[in-house]
Amino acid sequence: MRHPALLLTLALSLPAAHAAPAQPKAQQLAVFKVAALASATITPATLLASGARAETVTIPADYLYKRDLRVRAYDLDAFLKARIPDIEALAAQGAQVMFWCRDGYAPMAKLSDVLGRGGLIAVADADAPADMRWPNAPYKTSVLTATEIGNYVVWRAAQFPAKPQPWGLETIYVLPAGTALKK
Repeated sequence: MRHPALLLTLALSLPAAHAAPAQPKAQQLAVFKVAALASATITPATLLASGARAETVTIPADYLYKRDLRVRAYDLDAFLKARIPDIEALAAQGAQVMFWCRDGYAPMAKLSDVLGRGGLIAVADADAPADMRWPNAPYKTSVLTATEIGNYVVWRAAQFPAKPQPWGLETIYVLPAGTALKK
């Protein structure tokens, strides 16, 4: 299992005198949500409402499955632009993007490093049987199920190890420039 982000304390670029003391998990999440400039929850309804069309794309040497993988996916840029109208202005201001996953994993990147890079929100293995979204995937010492994989960020042109490739994606948050998670 990935390192849960709920165990991390959100630290905005505030003077040390304003630094918050360690907080229980629920309070950490509340502070995080208040600090967000924008957010977009990923559900079948929000994907459809974004106007992005599902497409089938082959991801070479997929990060999770370790093989070429044909996915049914939605364009990440189109989804973000539809859900967060000022997304490009936020990127120009140096905003960060956080991919919040159901297991608490929350990788971050500069929003400007993510937009326009061929990101996709994969929702299913295109070659899986109709009644299955994803086949099980070995991960470290466990096996991930379709429910755990859920929505999965992948990249169109090539793998980007420096860019997030989270699965179990529930919400994308846009945070102020300089936002960092502190252990």
